[in-house]
Amino acid sequence: MPRNDFKQSDLPSIIQGGMGIGVSSWRLARTVAQRGELGVISGTSIDSVVVRELQDGDPHGRRQVLQSYPDEDIADHLIDRFYNPEGRSEHEPYDLLPIHQFTPRPKSQRILAAATYTEVQLAKEGHDGLVGMNLLAKLKRYSLPCIYGAMLAGVDFVFIGAGIPMEEAKQIPKLAAGEPASLRLDPDTSQADDDVLKDTYTYDLDPADVLSDPPSLARPAFFPIISSDSLARIMDAKLPDEHVDGWIIEGPVAGGHNAPPRNKRYDGDTPIYDEKDVADLGRIRDLGKPFYLAGGYGSPEGLQYATNVGATGIQVGSLFSLAEESGYPENMTKRLIRGLHTGDVSVDTDGRVSPTGFPFKVLTLSGTHAEDENDQRRTRICDLGYLREPYVDEKGRLLGRCPAEPVDDYVRKGGDEEATKGRGCLCNALMANIGLPQYRDGSPELPLYTGGDALLNLPLGSVANPSYDAGDVLAYLYGDTPALAHAMGETKDETGT
Repeated sequence: MPRNDFKQSDLPSIIQGGMGIGVSSWRLARTVAQRGELGVISGTSIDSVVVRELQDGDPHGRRQVLQSYPDEDIADHLIDRFYNPEGRSEHEPYDLLPIHQFTPRPKSQRILAAATYTEVQLAKEGHDGLVGMNLLAKLKRYSLPCIYGAMLAGVDFVFIGAGIPMEEAKQIPKLAAGEPASLRLDPDTSQADDDVLKDTYTYDLDPADVLSDPPSLARPAFFPIISSDSLARIMDAKLPDEHVDGWIIEGPVAGGHNAPPRNKRYDGDTPIYDEKDVADLGRIRDLGKPFYLAGGYGSPEGLQYATNVGATGIQVGSLFSLAEESGYPENMTKRLIRGLHTGDVSVDTDGRVSPTGFPFKVLTLSGTHAEDENDQRRTRICDLGYLREPYVDEKGRLLGRCPAEPVDDYVRKGGDEEATKGRGCLCNALMANIGLPQYRDGSPELPLYTGGDALLNLPLGSVANPSYDAGDVLAYLYGDTPALAHAMGETKDETGT
């Protein structure tokens, strides 16, 4: 099926959602795609994931995949610079990549593209199913290199949430044609004099800076992840049909980042959602493009409801996040599943912890940054910088800052100290989630797990058997009772009784 020439009847009914840093791993995406649904990898921070895996002895064979990457020089650089055949010694800190800037060096863009290429290639190996990539609109300086690297690997779909990906929709066809692409930035310019300000600030990527002879590539289908019908109608009116192929309509109970409540009401740091945050699905349906429902629809009933209202299907993240193929280490997955079944783990919506300003779903697991004392004990440091926001200094330079960095640094860069209160370093915490924590003075960064409200009534796994795989998730969503019984740890004799 050509990636951007499909009929709604050709589309799968289930999309495995893109989650966190490395949670939607290539293993998970491959398994889901092999079973006829749409597997999705996470593009967020993928360059750091790759270089840390290389330092850990390359357990997933990234080097072999890099041999097929068309930029041989950058592939060799990644291997020569970061590969350690023996792996790191215990408690040894990881070597880091330079932080990717808002005015990037081509080498940094080449690394991002190559890293994304490896993740998509691994997800697509051994089958002809559909693989997509998930990105965050808030991370504009990463989107174009990641999309380009994914297209070089033949990615089928691109999904972008946590913002309004209007311009990204326009740039994907340009990258496919090998043409320069650009995303407009909206930096804080309050510190700069008028004589040094530009009319516009952009993040730019020229495929010719990534590859010496950029090929023409197939354009992946593009589905924005949005929360309102009004935004869908605005994007549909302002963009040509070939720029947006469908929609993911995500409700506020989804895991990870959520849209802020439209009424702007909060109970402390907890957002309060109401009927204004519920999209009018009839208006979405009237746009005539396929759409999926996400956030609270991960059940057989949710799939049936989606079909009844004219949706193509559902996007499901949280259930897949605890599957054996996800990026979480097995011991932590079991702790989470067991804790959810016993009630020791709950789901809280925190309106402050994410530096993005978006509400963030947190799993209350002990020994993580979900506990205030752990978060307060951590010494602030910003050495990954994925969530930095742009600002222009007094010299007219386009730079970055993050409200989760050291407070003095943030204020020195012109930030408001009030914005730093309650913020957590998601970059380091989410790397720790997938077993790749940075070590500081012999101690690892602590994780901060996320998941949607659907996990509060987890239908898979059990206290006695706290594990399940992606196949069990799909069987449950299909309403396959025997498979569900197996996943719950029940047994049957040969007669099926």
